[in-house]
Amino acid sequence: MIHPIDAAAGRMLAMSPPRARFFSRGWGNPSRLEASRMQDLVRHLIKVRWLTSTEHTNGATLDHGAFLNTTSGLPPRSEMGSLISVTPAEPTQRVVVLMAAWNEHNPKARLGMADLLAQKGIRSIVLEHPYYGTRRPSPNRSQPIRTVADFMTMGQAAVSEACGILLSLHADGWSIGVAGYSMGGNTAALVSALLTVPVATAPLCASHSPGPVFLDGVLHEGIAWEALGGRSQEERLRSTFDAISVLAIDPAPHSKHAVIVRASHDGYIPSEAVAALADHWPGSVLREVNAGHATAMWYHKDELTNAIVESFDRLDAVVPD
Repeated sequence: MIHPIDAAAGRMLAMSPPRARFFSRGWGNPSRLEASRMQDLVRHLIKVRWLTSTEHTNGATLDHGAFLNTTSGLPPRSEMGSLISVTPAEPTQRVVVLMAAWNEHNPKARLGMADLLAQKGIRSIVLEHPYYGTRRPSPNRSQPIRTVADFMTMGQAAVSEACGILLSLHADGWSIGVAGYSMGGNTAALVSALLTVPVATAPLCASHSPGPVFLDGVLHEGIAWEALGGRSQEERLRSTFDAISVLAIDPAPHSKHAVIVRASHDGYIPSEAVAALADHWPGSVLREVNAGHATAMWYHKDELTNAIVESFDRLDAVVPD
């Protein structure tokens, strides 16, 4: 049964005006609708320029960094990458990149997770996705993802950036991990699937692909179908999203150590889409929290961060120092 809060969100989406719906400007640039060859997203190491450092809660350190991404066809304001590092007071060699959820302009929720992870001995890198927050193409645009092409460009750029940052951290001797909630969990799974170095992985309440999320969950009611040419285009949209599915990538050796979490009453992420990811990664473990999509993040952060810790523990148990 879908959680009442998730169900209510679906009803609100069904009543939203056309301008507020997803992909209100249609398909967008045709050249951006085709998924890049997945391995092409792992282009190069990204070296971050750290700008400021301040004391944070419980003795942790909070650092702001930046980098430039001019290789992904992003709007000019999205090319300047931004991230926040939360480092525990006690020395650690574990670092996880936390990917952003859909429409996340403020990283407050991820910073809350980073604070918990710092207490559990893990450094966090909170990556701001292209099109969001300070990287919004237009500062006054409430919904920056206006076309399907925008969505594809944003997702592929975020995956490429996370891969580059993680490879740089790995080269510097860190034990690396990647995690995220909802859309962030999907992009985290893609990052993990593409990396050939060992990476702890924790997709949290996430699908293997955007397809089931937009087409089989409550978000289905928020799509601007008229702008896409009508509901007869549903299979075209599914096919476009399935081209960037984790299921299309052979499992990496480290995928069997992943910890996957689903919410028992999730109205956004179909349970079958989470199970499909777990099945595709034999040996991975699937945990469940008794919550809906929204309430899992509100009330179960400790369980979600425990899954990230467990993913490191499982990987470290088999990867030599």
